[in-house]
Amino acid sequence: MNKKSMENGSDLSLVQRVIWDIFTTVKPLLDSANIDYYIIDGTLLGAVRHKGFIPWDDDFDIGIPREHYDRLLAYIGEKLPDHLRLVTYKKDDGNLTHHFYFSRIVDTRYSVKRMGSMIERTENIWIDLFPLDGMPESAVARRFHFLKILFTRAMYHISTLDRVNLKRPDRPIHERMIIYAARITGVWRYLNTDKWLNVLDRVLREYPYHDASWIINGIGVYKAKEMFPQRVFGPGAMYEFEGMKLKGPEDHHSYLARIYGDYMTPPSGAERNVHSVLYTEERYTEL
Repeated sequence: MNKKSMENGSDLSLVQRVIWDIFTTVKPLLDSANIDYYIIDGTLLGAVRHKGFIPWDDDFDIGIPREHYDRLLAYIGEKLPDHLRLVTYKKDDGNLTHHFYFSRIVDTRYSVKRMGSMIERTENIWIDLFPLDGMPESAVARRFHFLKILFTRAMYHISTLDRVNLKRPDRPIHERMIIYAARITGVWRYLNTDKWLNVLDRVLREYPYHDASWIINGIGVYKAKEMFPQRVFGPGAMYEFEGMKLKGPEDHHSYLARIYGDYMTPPSGAERNVHSVLYTEERYTEL
């Protein structure tokens, strides 16, 4: 796609411009409602390494402590402008089936085709909202609870196998084997997605965020790597992102090193993890 220059001088793709427009529209609503949030995952990495979007990335991830996450979902839907919509697993926008546990805010004016799954589907461009939950203080209890989360989310993901990105380049071999077995046996067709989403919701909520010394993004793509001592997030620190200051985890080094290793060295082209999407120019209009 052609690159478009933003007023602040950043050279963003058209999709990144749409994503950034969603967030800059939503941020004043977060601030006015005193919603605590952190930029996480590739968004934090982009802030630290590029002071904005990772050039090849098409995502924007926000982690929100559970209490604030629930308050946000109850509050923000009616505050959004007409072209933006809150989408949760309990309520989608009527045009797409939202099979993810985490929530999104989507721009209904712009769509992409997702090409990596068994079925081709169209989705509105989004930003992702992830709940952050507590974990037990004991290492043994923490491990047990994490395994319970892992099993529950595996059952949920298998139930949505026709929509799972099968072309994700960094998927571990054991996950590939599970996906292959589920496809061959067809067992995924007999699992109820709504049931497993509700079970996952109950499991994730077992340990309150603000009472915990360890926290987790339990639905994050990096699984155990997204579990940290509370002090890593702490009250947060401000990071430059496309000319704006956004809050992320206080100890960004511990966070990014755990997830990405040598995070300041960009990966080679083959190792870059992007969504399997097709962007067609006729699907867009200028902002």
